[in-house]
Amino acid sequence: MDTLRHLQLVILSIMKDVDALCKKNHIEYYLLGGSAIGAVRHQGFIPWDDDLDIMMTPSNYQRFIEVCRSQLNPEKYYLQVGLEDWPLNFTKVRLLGTKLEEHEGYSNQEGGSGIYLDVFKLENAPSNRLSQIYQYVLAKYFLCYQLSERTFKSASLKKKCMMILSLPLKNKWLRHLVKRQIEKYGDDTDYYGSFYFRTRLKNAFTRKDVMGTPLYKPFEDIELPIPEKYDAYLSQMFGDYMTPPPVEQQVGLHLIDVDFGDY
Repeated sequence: MDTLRHLQLVILSIMKDVDALCKKNHIEYYLLGGSAIGAVRHQGFIPWDDDLDIMMTPSNYQRFIEVCRSQLNPEKYYLQVGLEDWPLNFTKVRLLGTKLEEHEGYSNQEGGSGIYLDVFKLENAPSNRLSQIYQYVLAKYFLCYQLSERTFKSASLKKKCMMILSLPLKNKWLRHLVKRQIEKYGDDTDYYGSFYFRTRLKNAFTRKDVMGTPLYKPFEDIELPIPEKYDAYLSQMFGDYMTPPPVEQQVGLHLIDVDFGDY
């Protein structure tokens, strides 16, 4: 078995534990982005993919963190909570006893470099386009601050400038004000915003009825949930998602080296 496939199977084992925990506690989630493409196009991992991402609504995300803190096996997993245990605004479930070396990796605690599953949060978002643009700009501004705190090195010149301009957010009061503005909308809105992974304004907002009730699809040897109207979701995010990219683009984004420990 090659290293990439070994990594995929270890990540899948983390996913199985997280899925069982979510089902036990009635927490809904969806495969995100390329992971959802994997379910639809490959019935598993995209062959060259080296990670697995899931996303949750705000209420499910907060519930997930609470449940993990009380029910996730602390001898097996380290819960790296976004904005608390590391600078970025999403959470990682890391497998203890392993080590993943990746581009722009971040580790400041024991267990903070293990093989992981990413858990992203969707934000409730307004229907008004101007309000959406305002929320999006604030969220990306906040993200630039987070990247600067993580000492992000490979940013574009534009992003580096934004990271410098975000330095006023070192002020705790201002930072909390911006965060409250991003998160001020309730469950009664018609849209979700996706701000903490690779999105642009044109695909950052998705109607809630598109996400809908999680739809389980075959993924490797189990079934995992994707958005109910997955064709609309994936088309908005990627365009023609059923056509693989050119061979030169079929590479993972993260893996440099990995220590599987006993796994």
